[in-house]
Amino acid sequence: MEDGMEENMTDSVESSEITAQNVDFGPLEGGGGEGAERQNLDLLLDVPIPISVEVGRTEMSLDQVLDLGPGSILPLDKKSEEPVDLRVNGKLIARGEVVMVDDCYGLRITQILDQAGRIESLRK
Repeated sequence: MEDGMEENMTDSVESSEITAQNVDFGPLEGGGGEGAERQNLDLLLDVPIPISVEVGRTEMSLDQVLDLGPGSILPLDKKSEEPVDLRVNGKLIARGEVVMVDDCYGLRITQILDQAGRIESLRK
């Protein structure tokens, strides 16, 4: 740039004065107790979430998976008397036993994990 243009730009930057003011925000509305919490929860009550019951797990090579067919048996990592896992959004929240309800399978919850148990299951 030419020297004259640089001086003009510098002068305009130095001559403009910047002022700042504090902004006074009013109090937040709606932070009032159990009624507001219940109203917020009501917004989520009809949101569908995936729930699954995990009977057990196993690892197989791709070759073994391709060999599966009708009548194949997959050995799982749980014994038949062990409780199965109830998962919500993929996170373990409870354990229970499989039961028959009419002609369908069901789950009788026998244990709900406390906060420490849920945190431990997230680490695995």
